Amino acid sequence: MRNLLNICKMLPILVLVLGSCKTKSPDPQNTPITMSDLADYYLVAEHKTGGNKLTIISFAKDGDVVKADIHLQGMLRILEGTLQGSTLSLDFHSNGQSIYSFELEKNADGSLKLKSYDFIYNGEGNQLSYAVLAKKSDAFSFDNSSFKVNSERLKFIKDNDAETLWWFGRSYLVYKLANVGFKSNQDELMGAAVPNWRGIAKPVMLIEQEDKIWIAEKE
Repeated sequence: MRNLLNICKMLPILVLVLGSCKTKSPDPQNTPITMSDLADYYLVAEHKTGGNKLTIISFAKDGDVVKADIHLQGMLRILEGTLQGSTLSLDFHSNGQSIYSFELEKNADGSLKLKSYDFIYNGEGNQLSYAVLAKKSDAFSFDNSSFKVNSERLKFIKDNDAETLWWFGRSYLVYKLANVGFKSNQDELMGAAVPNWRGIAKPVMLIEQEDKIWIAEKE
């Protein structure tokens, strides 16, 4: 009987001990960032100098590997990035000459945030003037949509399987870069759909033509 009473007295202590051993949910901000986290995201960046101003970087899983599609006007590289801590590095030519660098942060809800960005060419950094990180699901659809650049209107038209962009009285055959942008077939134009840009707190289409970037607002 005395042993039974002793066991009963110990039960509350056992409950407290067992309760204190419950596994805590991981803090997203302290969870390491992985390449798999980037599969739902894309980056758009603007170069300060050079023949190519706009860069679109989209991530996708290829088996067990996450690869980056890096689009410039007239160019494409598909490669694996490297993560050192929270910094993503993308070696465009795979020779250490042209390296994109993006410092990332994980928010409390587990989403990713862009803290800083850089492009290092021949060892010299500070080559990007602006960059945004966005979820692919936040890229707006531009099928059969009209935009305005200043007072000029441009329109995307889909006729059967042909995508056409009408702008400045001229038509361009284009193809989409998933749902985040487009390129013209002859590489005269490249565009990126972004949820915000340089203080513009609404979705816009960035269009590179030669060495100029136009900001097009959806009508």
